[in-house]
Amino acid sequence: MTMKKSTGTLLTDDASTEREIRQAIGARIAELRRKRKLSARLVGEKLGISREAVTHIENGRNNITALSLWKLATLFHCNIQDFFPDVPDGFGLTKVDTDKIAQEGGQKAANWAKSLFGGKS
Repeated sequence: MTMKKSTGTLLTDDASTEREIRQAIGARIAELRRKRKLSARLVGEKLGISREAVTHIENGRNNITALSLWKLATLFHCNIQDFFPDVPDGFGLTKVDTDKIAQEGGQKAANWAKSLFGGKS
């Protein structure tokens, strides 16, 4: 995903940025799971994946689907946005990003992403 700074500077889709975001989301999942005293095995059962897959998500090695995040939010009794790191000031989703989200998840998902992260031209 390309994030555009309001000054016109772009953060490109490089692997390190994606890895950092995956790691931040995974760390938050692990933190919430531990707070609720749930095992990775139990969480995996609820998501229909292995304990190892949960560990890989928590370590940032594997991506997690939006549906699985929704299931986790339900299991952990939290809001789905609790899994995401804050978007740095001055950054937001570009039109390209929201168009891709709409293509993959529908216009409702794109509108939700825009309201959550803010849209930039």
